[in-house]
Amino acid sequence: MNMLQAEQLTFRVGRKQLIHQVDVSVSQGSFTAIVGPNGAGKTTLLNLLDGDAAPSAGQVMLHGTALATINRLDLARQRAVLPQLGSVPFAVKVRDIVALGREPYRYHQYQRYNQAVIDDCLLTADIADFARHHYHTLSGGEQHRVQIARTLAQIHHRPNADLSEKILFLDEPTNHLDIRHQYRLMHYLKQQQDKGLTIVAVMHDLSLTLQYAEQIILLNQGQKTGSYSPRQLVDSEDLSAVYQMNMRVRWDSEWQRYIIAPMM
Repeated sequence: MNMLQAEQLTFRVGRKQLIHQVDVSVSQGSFTAIVGPNGAGKTTLLNLLDGDAAPSAGQVMLHGTALATINRLDLARQRAVLPQLGSVPFAVKVRDIVALGREPYRYHQYQRYNQAVIDDCLLTADIADFARHHYHTLSGGEQHRVQIARTLAQIHHRPNADLSEKILFLDEPTNHLDIRHQYRLMHYLKQQQDKGLTIVAVMHDLSLTLQYAEQIILLNQGQKTGSYSPRQLVDSEDLSAVYQMNMRVRWDSEWQRYIIAPMM
C-alpha cells in the first residue's frame, strides 16, 4: 500500500525549472532515500513531498488524499519534517525547543502525553543531560540533535504508539553528527519502521543509504534518473553517470551489507 504518491511533479522559479515531471511512490512502513549530487533538486523535491512547497504542476497524495487539501493542523499530526538547517534566533532552552514538536497536540487528547514524549525524545537524541541548557551554547552537532528530538516529539502522538499512519521527512538527518550519533539515529529510525513509520530522507552518505533504505531515488538536474533497491544498484552504472565518477556497489558477505567503493 502506498503511503505517499506523487505524479508528474514540476517546480519552477521564474523561468528556471528546478524539478521536472518527477513521479514518486512510497510504500507504507518503508525507508525511501533521495540521493544525487549537489544542486540536483533533492531538498526541493522533499519540500514538495512534505507540503512545504506547492508544485507548479502535478500533485502529491498522502493516504490517498491530495496533500494540498489537508488541513494544516491535521497534516502536522500525520507528518513531521526535519529541515536541513534549524536556526533559532532567540534565547531558548533545549527542552522548550523539543516541546515545540508537541504544538499540534495542544487541546488534543494526546496532550496528556506531552512530558513523557518529550522525555523519551531527549533520551533518544542523547541530549537529556543538557535539556536545561540554552540552545545557542551548544555545538552544531548538538543543536542538530535537538532539532531531531523536536521532530520526533511531533511524530509520536504518545509513547510506544503505532506509527503506521505517520510519515517522517528528513533533510540530511546525519548532517553535523559524529559517527556514533549517525548510527545511533539510523538504528533508531529502523526501530520506528518496525512500529509502522514511513520515512523519506535526503541522504548524502551513500554507505548509510545502502544499509538502511529499501528504495533509493536518484535525482540529477531536477529529473529522476531512476528508483532502485540496493540490490539493483550492484549492476547499475547510473550512480557513476550521475556523480561523474566511477562507483561500484557490492554485497559484503562478511558484514552482511551492501557497500560502495568510489574510484577516482
